Amino acid sequence: MHSDQNIKTKIIETLSRNSTMTLATNRPDGFPHATTVNYINDDLLLYFAVDAASQKAGNIKLNNKIAIAIADQTEDFRKLRGISMSGFAKRIVQKEDAHELALRLFQKIPQSKRYVPATDQNIAVFEVTPVAISLIDYSTGFGNSSLFIV
Repeated sequence: MHSDQNIKTKIIETLSRNSTMTLATNRPDGFPHATTVNYINDDLLLYFAVDAASQKAGNIKLNNKIAIAIADQTEDFRKLRGISMSGFAKRIVQKEDAHELALRLFQKIPQSKRYVPATDQNIAVFEVTPVAISLIDYSTGFGNSSLFIV
C-alpha cells in the first residue's frame, strides 16, 4: 500500500513533467466543455492563462467547478501515468500576480505565447485548487489508480 506522501510525490512529479492538460468546465446549458490548455504548477496548485473573452473563462465565471486530465506521453501503454483532478478555478485579479504567472507560463512553454492576446488585460490567468486527485499508474497494474483527497 502506498502512503499518502508517496502518492502526493508521484502526483507532483507527473504535474511537473507535463505542461498540457484537458480542462473541463460547465457550459451555461449544463453540458461539459473540454479543451486543452497549457499550465504550470506550484506543488498541487495549477495555473493557466486563456483569452479573457473565451468560452472557458465565461464558463468558469458562471461555475468555478472544473475537472482536469493529464497524461504522460508514452509509447508503452503499460507504463502510462496520469492524473484526473477535480477542483475549483479562481481568476487571479491582482494584475501584478497575473502578469508574473503569465510570464512564468510563457517561460516554461514559450510556444503558448502565440495563442494568447497581445495585451495583459485580455488575458485571464486562473489558479486551480484541487479537491480530489486520482493518480493513474499502469506500471503498477492495468487500471490501477490511487485517490488523493486534498
